[in-house]
Amino acid sequence: MAIAEFLLFVLIATLGGMFLYGVNDLITIFIALECFSLCSYLLFGYTKKDVRSNEATTKYLLMDGASSSILVHEFSWLYGSSKGEIELQEIVNGLINTQMYNSPGISIALIFITVGIGFKLSPTPSHHWTSNVYEGEQFVR
Repeated sequence: MAIAEFLLFVLIATLGGMFLYGVNDLITIFIALECFSLCSYLLFGYTKKDVRSNEATTKYLLMDGASSSILVHEFSWLYGSSKGEIELQEIVNGLINTQMYNSPGISIALIFITVGIGFKLSPTPSHHWTSNVYEGEQFVR
């Protein structure tokens, strides 16, 4: 595989991480997370001829699809609960003004947003499947 593809994946993952640092709305959070995660998953499959590398990429992409769907669903739930706001500060202000900040729906949405981001970043307890994927990666060795 060409070095240009490798550098492109690294560059897009870096840009996604940089955009993720300065976000203030739901759409930019999702786009930055997807740029960061998809390019890092493609880097795991950098060696196309290795079966373990292909398996690692497939596992990562399947888990990314599941976590992205959870994340988008809960972002839409939060969007609807805040009466159509996408900026984080406006969502907080809208929830405080309508006294919905302690409703069970908002609590469930925030729990599932944490789960969706947790599967992308692989902290505890979602780190158990990540070690299996790291066995298949080849570009670091």
